[in-house]
Amino acid sequence: MIRVAETQGNTEVILFNDCSPDDSQRIIDEYASRFPYIVRKMRSEHNLGVGNARTEMCKAARGRYILSFDQDDIMLPFDLGGVIAMMDSNPQYGASYSRKFLFDNNGLTGEVHGGCLSDFNAFFAPKININAMVIRADVLAEHDFFKPVPDCAINDDVFLMIRLGADTEYHFDEENPRLLYRVHDRQNSLLFHHEDQNPFRWMATYMTEQQPELYKRILANDPPKLTKKNRHWVLGLMGAAIFLRQKETGLVLPIVRKACEIAPDDYGAWEHRLLILAIANKYDEFMETFQTAVERFKGQSPAKELQLISALGKYYRGIRKPIPRSIVNRYRDLEKQNTAPPKIVLDNLPK
Repeated sequence: MIRVAETQGNTEVILFNDCSPDDSQRIIDEYASRFPYIVRKMRSEHNLGVGNARTEMCKAARGRYILSFDQDDIMLPFDLGGVIAMMDSNPQYGASYSRKFLFDNNGLTGEVHGGCLSDFNAFFAPKININAMVIRADVLAEHDFFKPVPDCAINDDVFLMIRLGADTEYHFDEENPRLLYRVHDRQNSLLFHHEDQNPFRWMATYMTEQQPELYKRILANDPPKLTKKNRHWVLGLMGAAIFLRQKETGLVLPIVRKACEIAPDDYGAWEHRLLILAIANKYDEFMETFQTAVERFKGQSPAKELQLISALGKYYRGIRKPIPRSIVNRYRDLEKQNTAPPKIVLDNLPK
């Protein structure tokens, strides 16, 4: 991160101690002393929580763009200046993100997070990385920064991505990963469990409550004609309806069929049409839908094709049929292609 900031110039790195009980403050002081022209340090006298701490840093930041990191992320030396120049030239983008490679004490785990945006998935399962995401500072402020999810210690970043997805265009850089993401058995995202409330269900419900009349039309399978202005909301609420009421197949199957009809380029709609058909045990339509979807995205986007084949394997359990060998082989080829680490990842992986 320091290397990128030094290369970029006109950049600051804010380090925030959220009342940490370990020696974080010593490390922060050390970096502030070594790089006084880059590092700004902040400290809270009482624990604010992840979302509020991030918000305080964002409010204090002086730049036009903001990048958010966790304390154990490793930022790859990507072309930050090039990303900023691209966004300066494309004001329709509120944020730009890329893939991240996961690693633990044994090296790379083989998992890669981050994928192409689906408006249909945007309100409940955005496959977007907040880590090393370049966000316009004014857009961040307009969307209440990292507003926490009630009664939830984490997921403030996902909640932000969902709110941004309602009226913001994302740029996805599929070619250049920006981050190594450390996983371990004590991190919050693995330890967190809330028996009374699913935070993702809460977020999807929150978004339906922002547009109640439009959501009523969605449930009645009477969505308005898609326009550039309403596309995010219409498809997002269609997806939220599927997520929240997926067991009501008689209600949601017509909705997801309609989504594939009005937005045939959105792989999330096809993915969840497979889910509902599997739940409804409609095997013939399931296979026909799968073949249509794969043909649509084959050669156009390996990431989207991989997501559809992954959905096939996941939902095939509901159909109780063996997966054809040709599809299994195609999945393995795409997975290998997706998870193969480029040189920049291998060069920066901790020894």
